[in-house]
Amino acid sequence: MKTVLFLLFSIPFSLLAQFTDDFSDGDFLAGPIWFGDVASFEVDSDYILHLNDSIASSSSLFTSSNALMNAEWIFDVRLEFSPSTNNYAKVYLVTNSTDLLNTEGVYVKIGGQSGNVDDLSLYIQTGTNHTQIIDGTDGLLTNNPDVKVKVTRDDVGNWELFLDTNGVFFSEGTAFNNNIIQSDYFGIYCKYTITRSDKFWFDNFLVNGTVLSLLEHKKSKRILKIIDVTSRESRLKNQPLFYIYDDGTVEKKITID
Repeated sequence: MKTVLFLLFSIPFSLLAQFTDDFSDGDFLAGPIWFGDVASFEVDSDYILHLNDSIASSSSLFTSSNALMNAEWIFDVRLEFSPSTNNYAKVYLVTNSTDLLNTEGVYVKIGGQSGNVDDLSLYIQTGTNHTQIIDGTDGLLTNNPDVKVKVTRDDVGNWELFLDTNGVFFSEGTAFNNNIIQSDYFGIYCKYTITRSDKFWFDNFLVNGTVLSLLEHKKSKRILKIIDVTSRESRLKNQPLFYIYDDGTVEKKITID
């Protein structure tokens, strides 16, 4: 009879992860708690989250969010200007760090192109690399965009981006990507010149989903090699072996025969 002992245990889990915020309480520092460049933002008299800076800069806010599987993200964004390469917004649906220069995440980019082709696009970020996976319709966000956005992801990594400009969501495209396996935060990012430093608004955040379970993660990972304590490849029984997977994880096992 053969028995496999796992000396490093992984416990699968599935947790509901969700939050909403319409800023009707007039505050973004509680329920949920937003943090980051808090001095650059306010909740205005219409109870909408508003960038309220006075210099050329970039500013970000974050709140805790683990939603990733079977997830849906909905939010409103308004920019009272024509976006450009120096004036645009990103909404990070998923990020494992508040350092947006070097993180693992997924974000929606609102504008940011040269000329009259500003659109809504979905990007994967791995470290300092940014890869567009859904390219929205050129020109839809060229002039003072005021839109509702929805993004969905199923349990295997199929993404869909939706845009609502007049009360109906239309799909801007689909893509498959399952490179991102963890979310710790949801965030917004604004890049702006001095004349646009108070012309960004965000509202009606609704996030639903579940945490990517260790069980689902284990289903998708692949063994690269099996080595013994001397780092030589081995499949011998009755001794500790290290299983190295393509996602960077390692499991120590003993097969007793």
